[in-house]
Amino acid sequence: MSEEKEAKEAKNQNEEEQKAESNDSADLNSLTYEELLEQVEKQKEETLRAVAELENFRKRSTNEISNALKYANSELLLSIIPLITSLEKSIENSEDSKKIDKEGILLILDSFEKTLENFNIVPINPSGQEFDPEKHEAVSTVNNPGEKDNFVTNTLERGWTLNERVVKPALVVVNKK
Repeated sequence: MSEEKEAKEAKNQNEEEQKAESNDSADLNSLTYEELLEQVEKQKEETLRAVAELENFRKRSTNEISNALKYANSELLLSIIPLITSLEKSIENSEDSKKIDKEGILLILDSFEKTLENFNIVPINPSGQEFDPEKHEAVSTVNNPGEKDNFVTNTLERGWTLNERVVKPALVVVNKK
């Protein structure tokens, strides 16, 4: 039953399109040469706009796909960062008697960081740099008269970038006067 209904709708639509085409051709027959030229120019403009719109869409889509592939590892990086931070904290808190353990952890950490750098994942080490809210997250401020205003005095946790985009800002202490 629904097939018959679809067939009728298709037939009605086809008849309407034929009527519209015959009306268009009748309209074109009643136009002057200048009016026909205007119609042709109008159609050319519409075609050019459609082509330009399609090209812009293609460029936008290509760019979006490229960015999606470029930053696909963001979630992986966010899950790895705490591991690196834990390794760094364990090094800071280790005693001299455990020097062998500390050296082993340093080797692992160094190897880990080199591997990440191969994938354009780079740490942000902001100590001594001017505070940049795009790359740093100020956890606290201090007033050290001997240091420059609005500069990072201490890095609590390094930040990380993926293909030069900040994935995790560095946690820092900033000097404010």
